[in-house]
Amino acid sequence: MKENKGIIKALVMVTQVACTMLAPLLVCGWVGLWLNEKFHTDIAFVIMMFLGIITGFRNFFYLMRQFYEKDLKQENKELEYFESMKKQREQNQKNKDKS
Repeated sequence: MKENKGIIKALVMVTQVACTMLAPLLVCGWVGLWLNEKFHTDIAFVIMMFLGIITGFRNFFYLMRQFYEKDLKQENKELEYFESMKKQREQNQKNKDKS
């Protein structure tokens, strides 16, 4: 059952990433085409697509950070635990050497 949850979570993440990256591209592309027709230029589409690409990658970055924030917190807790165990072991070794 846990295997299915992992697969579903991965599928949801891939779908969200796709939507997060495609939505700004489509919207900015459409606005760029509209601006080209309205003002009879060719550069608006290029500028808007560039803006859409930047926005898509920004959204991707924030989405990935949100997905992995919980894992990073858990990893930091484990690192703190291992560091405290290491300090305790060193302290025990010093006490043992003094005896």
